[in-house]
Amino acid sequence: MPLDTYPMKLYLRHLPNRIMLLSSVTANLLIWGWLAWNIRPQEAAIFLHYNVLFGVDLIGPWQRVFYVPLAGLSIILVNAFIGWFLFPKDKFAAHVLNGAALLSQIFLIVVAALLVFLNV
Repeated sequence: MPLDTYPMKLYLRHLPNRIMLLSSVTANLLIWGWLAWNIRPQEAAIFLHYNVLFGVDLIGPWQRVFYVPLAGLSIILVNAFIGWFLFPKDKFAAHVLNGAALLSQIFLIVVAALLVFLNV
């Protein structure tokens, strides 16, 4: 049985999909830029996680701050792929997945801001 896929062009032409995906990608690019602009290469370890109860509980090399936008990018890609796959059968599920990707980017913007303010 051949796998009939929905054309990606039509999936991206659907306005809610386009708006949410473009917003997610824009937010992710802002996270990359914000971290690259504010976290400079350094020999000393930097703070990577802060806990209200225990304070800083994870330190590491400066490159690890880029795991945050990388995780966000993977969320966008996985949700967009699954949404594209589900779109012909259930448009609402695709919208929920794209909305979840956008919501995760908003939370990751907060995480990136906290990482910057913790280390500056």
